[in-house]
Amino acid sequence: MDKIYSSIANLEKENKSAVLCIIVDSQGSTPRKAGSKMLVFQDGSSQGTVGGGRIEYLVIDEAQKMIGQQQAKSLFYDLDGDVGMQCGGKMTIYFEPINSPYRLLIFGAGHIGKVLAKMAGNYGFQVSLIDDREELFAKEMEGVSFVSKSFPEAYEQMEFRPKDFVVVTTYKHVYDEEIVSEVLKQPVAYLGMMASKRKAALARKKWASQGFSQENIDQVYSPVGVDIKCETPEEIALSIMAQLVHVMNALKKKNS
Repeated sequence: MDKIYSSIANLEKENKSAVLCIIVDSQGSTPRKAGSKMLVFQDGSSQGTVGGGRIEYLVIDEAQKMIGQQQAKSLFYDLDGDVGMQCGGKMTIYFEPINSPYRLLIFGAGHIGKVLAKMAGNYGFQVSLIDDREELFAKEMEGVSFVSKSFPEAYEQMEFRPKDFVVVTTYKHVYDEEIVSEVLKQPVAYLGMMASKRKAALARKKWASQGFSQENIDQVYSPVGVDIKCETPEEIALSIMAQLVHVMNALKKKNS
């Protein structure tokens, strides 16, 4: 058990994720009793046990689906009826995500989006790059998840989370405004949109006409990034990355 808690401490230091699984109730004949723990890592490996066999397989599978999520949950297992084990007991297992990473969702896989995606993994972000131009995803990028869908399809199907960072830098400003309009309704940690000062001002007027409050609109970082007199896509991405790290570190300090 001490090894599990040591592993959790190491996960925090390394900014990696896992799910802690605890048997909180057991009835009848079960391979493990209440209090037994297992830590499940992103690659499906585990430490500790909740009983082995079919039940452990199901718990690991469920835990892997929860990697990176925020919400804990409990599941009831009937080892005879649901799991197909012969012992006939019942177990309730509590699943708690550990150290869910900050996700960076980049809408737009152009020059700036791709450079930013490459940078972000070095700062602990779990990166998704979203674009409707499939040809831009011909070459894989280590640590980056590609989402090849239309922008409306992507954000309508996406479950936004309180630790999400969103950067909008598509190839059409009208798309940028529409994406931000949707994300403003979501509980994200950061929302930035690529735009000149003039276009940002016009976008703010549009969002106000759509019924968003001034407080809500003021949460949008636009023009995005810190002012370092950027010229190249690499410099612009660097300015955005600096802003993301600043906001992330402020959140970590607030929540510590």
